Amino acid sequence: MTQLKLEDDGVGMIRVGINIPTLLHRALSRLPTFGRPERPLLSWRLDTNYTPTVNANLPKFTILSNKADNEHAQPPNFRTPLRKEQLRSLEWMLAQEAANVTPFIEEEISESLLTSLGWRAEGRAQRPVQVKGGVLADQVGYGKTAITLGLIDCTHNKIGEEFATKIRVPGKIAVKGTLVIVPPHLTRQWNSEVQKFTGKNRFKVVVITTVSNLNGVTIEEIQEADLIIIASNIFKSNVYLENLELLAAAGELPTKEGRHFNAQLDKSLENLGTQVDLLQDEGPEAVLAAMKAGREKGRLIHPRSKSYPYSMFKPRPKRVQLRMLKPNV
Repeated sequence: MTQLKLEDDGVGMIRVGINIPTLLHRALSRLPTFGRPERPLLSWRLDTNYTPTVNANLPKFTILSNKADNEHAQPPNFRTPLRKEQLRSLEWMLAQEAANVTPFIEEEISESLLTSLGWRAEGRAQRPVQVKGGVLADQVGYGKTAITLGLIDCTHNKIGEEFATKIRVPGKIAVKGTLVIVPPHLTRQWNSEVQKFTGKNRFKVVVITTVSNLNGVTIEEIQEADLIIIASNIFKSNVYLENLELLAAAGELPTKEGRHFNAQLDKSLENLGTQVDLLQDEGPEAVLAAMKAGREKGRLIHPRSKSYPYSMFKPRPKRVQLRMLKPNV
């Protein structure tokens, strides 16, 4: 806000007002909030010698080398040793998985310009978010699979200890294993790499290449596994989505992607948590009853909707079927 005033004695006055709370509120509103309990940090500044830059002269982007990084010791149960450069990557991966990993700073900036005076007001909102993990972007043939297996081997005992003390999480079934989602042609390769580097008895591995494989896996097998290797195309197959729709019992999923599909998918995933709790509290018969009720409700709303054979609702004796698998179980 700018005000101009000419006094009776001929002296002119300029008053400039800056609404800092509005700038900060604007910046804060753009910060992601879901799953982020950390408190945001707010700051502002006023640049009274601001010159707009027509073409920013930014430095060329370069990828830093890790040759100066420390090498980690060989994974404790590896039969085939990792190379020095792989051990440096392993050291970085373990640091990224640590509880005290350096937080990632999410930042949004809102500005207001008064170009006639060369002023620029800036409101800044930051939130430090602790994000474990990262992206191992080594070149093809560098041995990323071996390094990742080294990470799993190095953290196996610690994860087992943490898993033993975990309390029940609503809507989830606790799983200690590492979920590996890969292109379909790499599922067998991953399994062979596990055996090559750690032997046949070090890890319990479940390999899922098709929806039929998924339907034949029990919850107990997933809970006991150290690695679950699954083909990525399963999650987009029509059969998988039909199984999800059936198990969630939250209504029919649209056949085409879009806003309606995403909204119904969110609803199905939310209700899936309710079904998981029902399974753990009352058993598979209660889940099947809820699935039947959801199917009948869907037929009343969508009389021409697809139907499912009754055999899909029959529980198999002494075996609870895992009809679908979410990446975040």
